[in-house]
Amino acid sequence: MKKLSFKKGWFPMDGLAFNGKLDFPREPVLEVFSPREILLPMLQHVGSPAEPVVKIGEKVEVGQMIGRASGPLSAPVHTGISGTVTGIKSFELLNRKHCLAVEITNDHKKTIHNSIRRRENPEQLTPANISKLIEFSGIVGMGGEGYPSAAKCKRAYQDGVSTLIVNACQSEPYLSGDIHLMREQLDRVIRGAGALSGFCKVKNVVFCVMDKWLIELEAIQDAFKRFQKIYPDRKFIVRVMRSRFPQGYERLLIKALYGIELPAGQRPENTVGAVVFNVSTCAAVADMVEKNMPLVQRIISISGDTMQGHNMLVPIGTYVDDILARVPGASSANRIVMGGAITGVCLEDTHVPIIKTTQGLALVRKSDPPKTPCVHCGACIDACPVGLQPYLCHRLLEVGDIKAVEQLGVAECISCGACSFVCPAGKELAFAIARAGHRSRRKERS
Repeated sequence: MKKLSFKKGWFPMDGLAFNGKLDFPREPVLEVFSPREILLPMLQHVGSPAEPVVKIGEKVEVGQMIGRASGPLSAPVHTGISGTVTGIKSFELLNRKHCLAVEITNDHKKTIHNSIRRRENPEQLTPANISKLIEFSGIVGMGGEGYPSAAKCKRAYQDGVSTLIVNACQSEPYLSGDIHLMREQLDRVIRGAGALSGFCKVKNVVFCVMDKWLIELEAIQDAFKRFQKIYPDRKFIVRVMRSRFPQGYERLLIKALYGIELPAGQRPENTVGAVVFNVSTCAAVADMVEKNMPLVQRIISISGDTMQGHNMLVPIGTYVDDILARVPGASSANRIVMGGAITGVCLEDTHVPIIKTTQGLALVRKSDPPKTPCVHCGACIDACPVGLQPYLCHRLLEVGDIKAVEQLGVAECISCGACSFVCPAGKELAFAIARAGHRSRRKERS
């Protein structure tokens, strides 16, 4: 089977020695974590924040709505534990935005809300039924984007898309939650994709998987044959992608599949007639359609440069420091990174919650390599998947020549971090360039 990809980028399995544990994502280890308390920010998604619908002192149950969506581009918030609401306060997110957050103390009874019940014949739900369920569920893009799934489906339907793409290309090293779902709960993922395809009224469902996971390919194709009987009007297809970072980015996925450069700010729905969903998002949709269970928990990958990693299932809102208390040697880490080891955010304070878009935690103990002047090796140019010249952009930013940087196309930056990671001089190229790209895109929109 032909392997698809984009140009440039880099191959983590060839060049990354993260404690030599290159194969740990193949481990199906999954620990279920029950925290003492959780904090649920009302803004875990693109759009306007949810509005709290509970009061301090109120008893809540698993699956109960805590925050109501406040507009067409918003998402409700639900609790993954039962217990008592102990606080409603202002909270600063990692992106410096502020919103209200609801704190709940766990009673460890795991009492399920009476709205959570298994649904008979979920495949017979109409698109209108599925629309209402997804809108209530609070499901958002769980691969990092955080776009409300209900709004995305409606947009796809309005644009008349013909293809639904399931992005199973979790290309960042040591994030393996999606791989766990594809290995251990494949039917659940396909059922979710089937429901989404019904909502969007598409006929083609394309699963994009990395070539390093070809052991799953036969199981995927066998599953497709079974589901073809359930969804006879849909065609299930698998496409194999090269294990190149950052293949999981939507723009690069479209480039590999269609050979089309998706300009910054453009959407695949109205460009190639396709809508893209993450594996974890599909699994969450299956839970809502089949059990009426909204998005209340997710898998995160715990990894580090001196530890063996594993996957953990946690209620959304679990504090990072509660999780780290269960990880041997976590207190000796120099840095805790929320998200991927390459694209994540270094935490100043670990008393922050896991949110809907959090894919993992990386514990870094080793010190940074010494920083030296640029050696003009060109490694950052070879790695940049959108064809920028990171070393030149960074140099121009250092001297304040913003106009020249914009002329070099900095608005195309996708913040993947590849340039910083491959730099032998240890220069932190990505942060400044990504910030300049964000400013440039904002200027173009205004």
